[in-house]
Amino acid sequence: MRLQLPARGKSAPAAGFRSQNPESNSVFRRRNPEHCPSRSHATCASCGLDHSGFPGTTRMARPATPQQRGPRRTSGLPDQPCASPATGKAGGSARARRERDLTPDLFDSPLRGKVRGQRSVMAYPFFHLGKTAPTREVLRYDDGQVRIEVAPGPSGIATIYDKDLILYIASLMAEKLRRGEMRADDPKPDREFTFTAHDFFRVAGRDTAGKAYDRLLQMLQRLQGTQVRTNIEMAGEGTDGVFSWIDAVNTRYRRNARKEKELVSVSVTLCAWLYRGILSDTRLLSFADEYFDLAPVERRLYEIAKAEDVDETGWSILIEDLHARVGTRGLLRHFGQLLSELEQTQRLIEFDIAMHRPPAETQRRGRPGYEGTVVTFTARPHPPLARRALTGPPAGIAPVPEEAPAEEEP
Repeated sequence: MRLQLPARGKSAPAAGFRSQNPESNSVFRRRNPEHCPSRSHATCASCGLDHSGFPGTTRMARPATPQQRGPRRTSGLPDQPCASPATGKAGGSARARRERDLTPDLFDSPLRGKVRGQRSVMAYPFFHLGKTAPTREVLRYDDGQVRIEVAPGPSGIATIYDKDLILYIASLMAEKLRRGEMRADDPKPDREFTFTAHDFFRVAGRDTAGKAYDRLLQMLQRLQGTQVRTNIEMAGEGTDGVFSWIDAVNTRYRRNARKEKELVSVSVTLCAWLYRGILSDTRLLSFADEYFDLAPVERRLYEIAKAEDVDETGWSILIEDLHARVGTRGLLRHFGQLLSELEQTQRLIEFDIAMHRPPAETQRRGRPGYEGTVVTFTARPHPPLARRALTGPPAGIAPVPEEAPAEEEP
């Protein structure tokens, strides 16, 4: 067998590459899925590669420098990649093409500002504090003035982690109100909000790998199936019946090359009760970025302190009342132990916790309990503005400026 050597003056092609033209070389495209076949620019916006070496030369494409590539976009709508002169179609990766097909005007995402919540939903227990969704457990709260009853649907009761989506939708609505795209006196209110699952995962700090999209669909089912009954009025209007957090859900998907479903967008119709509450709440409460890292009970403690407008002078509540407001199903003794740990570590964001137990002679014999303990929340001083936010809006999206406090009239 005779070995064929390359011609003098020419280098042998790399193994597995039959042509230097990436558009006509299927092996090159399979081994380099991130490579963009477009050649109209020296630097492509979709992949950041220098295509000036194709065609007509034997050198491979080099990664563009940061100065050539410009700012990298990690979220939101992608840059338009350059078009192929041969086909006139835009190049880029499969994900870039899928996101480019979405019309920005049809979406309420991405969320550019802070996560915000409605005061009544933050102050009282509307969600189950657990990762699993019970199918038979009914949540009840009654302090003599406020009554709440939450029953599960076929997919179970909505959990505190499902509440992340309600906060996200409320934040999108708050942004539309701030931009003037919605009005409280609109005769035909539009309660439907459309967003991408990727933006919700970004805001809530969730992983997009694995079965993240399946879990999102299950979350939507629980929010739509959970039945809520309460005497809390929103904008002077109440309801004697039951309602769900979302009235309707519409998911849009497409089939990929493997005939699998890929989620494109989610459209959610918010319930009229919460919609009125957001419209009437002139000062929605903003959440710290670290809220999504808290455990369920810690989330509720943070929400209650925010809803009560706790400042540096402090706010106190009996541990029995706080136990009911949090909505935990655990014993009061276990709840007191958790508060005692938070008092020692002070890991609750933005607020400090102090416990004031009654004198020992007033307690029952045996192991000291937590009955009659007074819990005090105190707001920490605000950090400097340069250190306030650990995470901001996605790259390429201008942050929303903080609203200046209104000046008091003389």
